[in-house]
Amino acid sequence: MFGWGHSERPNGAAPEGRDQDVHNLRLIAAFAFHTVAAACLFALIGGAAALLNVYTHLLETFGMAPLIIKAIHLTEYFLFVLDLVCFLSYVSREAWLLLRHIFSTPGLSAAD
Repeated sequence: MFGWGHSERPNGAAPEGRDQDVHNLRLIAAFAFHTVAAACLFALIGGAAALLNVYTHLLETFGMAPLIIKAIHLTEYFLFVLDLVCFLSYVSREAWLLLRHIFSTPGLSAAD
């Protein structure tokens, strides 16, 4: 399977010319796939936080104790903030790996 830094040549040599373009395109495609997957996970967990919000408002209408309502709200906020931090750190890390790999490839200059 494809991974960061994976060389397509058996001897580990850096790809050249058209091979380099295909290699970079695969890296960008992998980055795009990882970003879409991370966005889907973010939406899933963010959706759980939104459901907690709806559930909390429902419990408020039934007269649940304010301490429990506050605890559920804090859990909701904690879940959302943790989800956001994980999403941003993952996407930042993936972008860093992509850029580092593309710009550190031997034989590749900014003019190419």
